Amino acid sequence: MSAPFEETNVKFMEWLKANGASVSESMVLHDYTSEGAGRGVIATKDIEKGHELFSIPRSLPLSPETSELAKSIDLSSLQGWNPLLLCMIYEYCRDADSHWKPYFDILPMEFSTPMFWAADEIEMLKGTGVYDKIGKSEAEEAFKTTLWPVIEANPTHFQPMNQEEYTRIFHRMGSLVMAYAFHDTKDEEDDEDSDVEEDEEEEEKVNVSMVPLADMLNHKTGHNNARLFHEKDCLRMVAIKPIKAGHQIFNTYGDLCNADLLRKYGFVDVPNPHNIAEIDGHLVVEKSTSADPEGKDEKVEWLLEHDGLEEHFIVEAGGEVPEELIGCIKILSMPLETFRTTVVESKKIPSTKLTVESQKILRDVLESRLAEIQSSAKEDRHILKQNSEECSRAKRNAVIVRSGERELLQSVLDKVKRWKPAPPAPTQTSGGKQKGVGKGQPPNKGKKPYNK
Repeated sequence: MSAPFEETNVKFMEWLKANGASVSESMVLHDYTSEGAGRGVIATKDIEKGHELFSIPRSLPLSPETSELAKSIDLSSLQGWNPLLLCMIYEYCRDADSHWKPYFDILPMEFSTPMFWAADEIEMLKGTGVYDKIGKSEAEEAFKTTLWPVIEANPTHFQPMNQEEYTRIFHRMGSLVMAYAFHDTKDEEDDEDSDVEEDEEEEEKVNVSMVPLADMLNHKTGHNNARLFHEKDCLRMVAIKPIKAGHQIFNTYGDLCNADLLRKYGFVDVPNPHNIAEIDGHLVVEKSTSADPEGKDEKVEWLLEHDGLEEHFIVEAGGEVPEELIGCIKILSMPLETFRTTVVESKKIPSTKLTVESQKILRDVLESRLAEIQSSAKEDRHILKQNSEECSRAKRNAVIVRSGERELLQSVLDKVKRWKPAPPAPTQTSGGKQKGVGKGQPPNKGKKPYNK
């Protein structure tokens, strides 16, 4: 462990304790850089289930309620993460004058999320659930139109820097919020009694904050052994399982697929049972109506009104065909008149069982979706065998995401290809047995038809 790393840790822990935090002696910060995880928390002693790892007073998290900025600027017009982002930009730029200086010092300066990747690395994500969600240009436009005007209008509160410099700081603060912020659930029970009108008014307000030390715990799928409890006066991290000395302490980020882990946090888990693959709703509409486009808009409108058409249909681990996808395909591929009389007028929704026609369309959808991933399984296996000098961590993570999604889509396609319609039920005479059929005797063979 390097001297600067340990020195920063010591100052941070001293700052925590000086401001009312309590920290168990059974855990310390640890350098997991060699594992691609940065800082983490490790158990120094055996820890029992229910043991309090640390407690953070409500005054210590960085939020619009605790930042000095909110005392002098009205932030009520800002929505979503913007109030917190503006407070973080303000406190970060204050440097040593900020109460949270030791906290900012321990937070990462660089990120491994696709937002900061090179163009050729981002291209490797094409066809995955990450590529269209990186949103760097959209984030910069949002900063330009929402936060930059506030910064410009308050020169006494913000350092004299140009828009480009502030944009770089904004990207860092945005990445910290994405990866480290906690949603505060303190008042959720009280909110359950609020009426619908109040809920709608608060819809765009997001109660998030940066919780020092709580955000140092890493995530590993299936290894969660600690949980943060939001209480009236503090936030408590508690062991939810026994933890052996020398083992890392993990707090779950949720049951996330590798695409979301990579986009938000910059890492992937292998294996990951929560992996999914998305099928764009526009692709489903295109393939389902290509043979008979009449009434396409009418069907789409009806499906949207009845929640039958998703922006993305989700394929989960296990390779099952989403029933809602089959139902959507059947409605979109119906002749217009059948759609109007059966679905709209009679309100009869088609079953979600495959038919020969829906199987053909579904195969087309899945094959087209697979073609969006611009590599083969063989190519990806070759890349994953390369060492770190030949293949960067970003490229390796991109391959893990796209190969995982390809496997899911391929498993569903294979299942669809194997499907065969059930054979028709045998017809029977009124007597329940076909006349003239006996052992070694073909039907009606050797007998003349009965004539009355």
